[in-house]
Amino acid sequence: MKVYLKQLIAKTLMVQDNKAKTINKIIGSVLIILSGVILISDKVFTFELDNTYGFKHTAAFIWVFTQTVSSLMILIGYIFRPYITSFIVPVYIYSIQLYWIFNPDIRFDDYYLQSYAIAICIGFFLLLFVIMRINKMKSQKERENDLFLKEVGEVINLLKEKKD
Repeated sequence: MKVYLKQLIAKTLMVQDNKAKTINKIIGSVLIILSGVILISDKVFTFELDNTYGFKHTAAFIWVFTQTVSSLMILIGYIFRPYITSFIVPVYIYSIQLYWIFNPDIRFDDYYLQSYAIAICIGFFLLLFVIMRINKMKSQKERENDLFLKEVGEVINLLKEKKD
């Protein structure tokens, strides 16, 4: 009976831990997605502020402000270990903004702009995949080397014992 109760408690705690991890991932993912969405707020809102804090236009103030806030939201969201796919939104919007820096007159619905942003996202995630694969291979090699060194140490100890 005691063993069954311990197993039941362990399973319950594991389920609660998984729920907490999922909630954290969702919170982090929402922060990451919002960090990308706020980047285009200067294009969406057409109101004017009385105080633009030294900027010529409200849109310029909002753009600079959201750049700062977006970066902070990404950092905070990353602490929650978000789903990796949530990074698609900020990468997509950042790539569009990079394009807009050099060609500010292009419209958001431009075919080439969207193609460029999609290609950047695909390239970014391919690069991320390659880096993660390299790190995984490196970790596996380190584990194999550690195991080899342990086995060599055991063999040396056995040879020393036989010699004595």
